[in-house]
Amino acid sequence: MEHLDTYLHELIAKKLSGQCTEAESATLQEWLDKSPENRAEYEILAKIWGDSPSAAIPPRQYNTAAAWEKTNQVIQSNTSKVKYLYTKYAAAAAILILLTVGAWWLESRSGLKKHELAANDGRIKSLELPDKSTVTLRQGARIRYINGYHNNQRIVELEGEAFFEIASDPSHPFLVKTPNQSVVEVLGTSFTVQTGKDSTTVVVASGNVKLGVEGDTASLVLASGQKGTWGNGQLYARNNNNPNFIAWKTGILQFNDQSLLEILPQLADFYAKDIRIDEKYRETAAQQKATITFQHQSCDDVLHELQLLLGFKYQQEGDTIVISQ
Repeated sequence: MEHLDTYLHELIAKKLSGQCTEAESATLQEWLDKSPENRAEYEILAKIWGDSPSAAIPPRQYNTAAAWEKTNQVIQSNTSKVKYLYTKYAAAAAILILLTVGAWWLESRSGLKKHELAANDGRIKSLELPDKSTVTLRQGARIRYINGYHNNQRIVELEGEAFFEIASDPSHPFLVKTPNQSVVEVLGTSFTVQTGKDSTTVVVASGNVKLGVEGDTASLVLASGQKGTWGNGQLYARNNNNPNFIAWKTGILQFNDQSLLEILPQLADFYAKDIRIDEKYRETAAQQKATITFQHQSCDDVLHELQLLLGFKYQQEGDTIVISQ
């Protein structure tokens, strides 16, 4: 059975209290599917959670002792076999209750409010954080943040892709947390973060960024012009050779002596289109190169200009654009 770390406690607490996002639910589901023991452990915790009269405690009075007391009431009301199982997981259940109710108590007492912004209407969105840092969310991205500091840190939670321009404040490090437990730490810089179910990619435009994993000492320090990735349990860095890494924000696509085979995937990503090269044309497309810039143009306009330059054909087939000789 895998050890329930703090991050999983948080996910389970959010799930049981109805606050889990889609990405967090997917991460939790992946853990549940790893073994029958994990699922059994979750079900026991869910049972303790459901039976515990924690809601009877006013949030401002909630503390560790109260959590234990209420959880213990559930334990003592069951048979010896169930008592054993409940006792085994009582500490975890108490932590789950504390994470949810305790977080509310801390938030209300300190005056810190959690805010959320989602770019879910097909457009990018920008916002200025309380520390004067700015964030631009790509379509489909979501960010959560508080209006102050947590343990002297500026912390945001990100799903999807966003561009950050961070106000310098060495005494308050800026952290970007993701659903896959990777953490980006900066002092003052600009960069993009792209999160996925199993990976995180960071491209640094200026300054320095540290990419690491929650609960792990391993990390990478990335400088301007570098790209760092966490995935499959590994961290690795390389130079960023893609000038279009923030094209979704600027609306500008630049290609310098790149083949059509290299250009088309970038167009597909930028326009969120399914673009496919006919297999008979693939070898030729790898040899045809272009140096060209597009600014705030439609996908059809861009393909038409490339067609005039390189001499290919393109047509819509259902939801797919097919490129051929």
